[in-house]
Amino acid sequence: GYRWPWEREVTGAHADARRQYLRHMLMRSLFSAFPVALALLVAGCSPKQVSIADLVPQQWTDAEGEAVTLGSTMGAKATVFVTLDPDCPYCQFYAHDLQQVAEQYAADSVKLVGIYAGPYMEATAAAKFAEQAGFSFPQLMDPECALCLALHARVTPETFITDALGTVVYRGAIDDRAIRQGQKKYTAQEHYLTDALSAFLKDGKPQQEVTAVGCIVECKE
Repeated sequence: GYRWPWEREVTGAHADARRQYLRHMLMRSLFSAFPVALALLVAGCSPKQVSIADLVPQQWTDAEGEAVTLGSTMGAKATVFVTLDPDCPYCQFYAHDLQQVAEQYAADSVKLVGIYAGPYMEATAAAKFAEQAGFSFPQLMDPECALCLALHARVTPETFITDALGTVVYRGAIDDRAIRQGQKKYTAQEHYLTDALSAFLKDGKPQQEVTAVGCIVECKE
């Protein structure tokens, strides 16, 4: 069978020294290769960054029937896209909070954009919901789910913070009041959206995702 170099018959006065040298060189090679292998493993496991940059110049129709480009609705520093459904109790529950976020961060060049996805979502219902909620931010219709699929949206309401170029830096829950389907609490201990938004504006780094609880988005990949 195969024998390692230091196991082979070595003669001469320097036999022990040679064996030690070969062992040293092998271990050195293994340890020097480990960081490279680890880096490749981490790179392979890292999630791909989601971006909607390709959709930014495209035209969309808002809930009032006006044609707008996606880019014209976005903030200079960041944009919070939020999936909405007028019939979803969670969207009704969080409506006031979303308007508060829009007002709180307007001075920081941040804008909110509501998204109504799916072929059965009616613009009139979206416009009425937005009016009753007092929304001052754009409400976009997404009948073909192009935007929601690009964002990998799962539920309503689900928020997505993007940078100025459309790269998603946070996705998930608004806060911790929505516990699970059919269960929520009225006082929040964690304010995931505003914490993530403030942190991104401060350091420009992506923020940890927090899974949102809500009504299923009716879009198919």
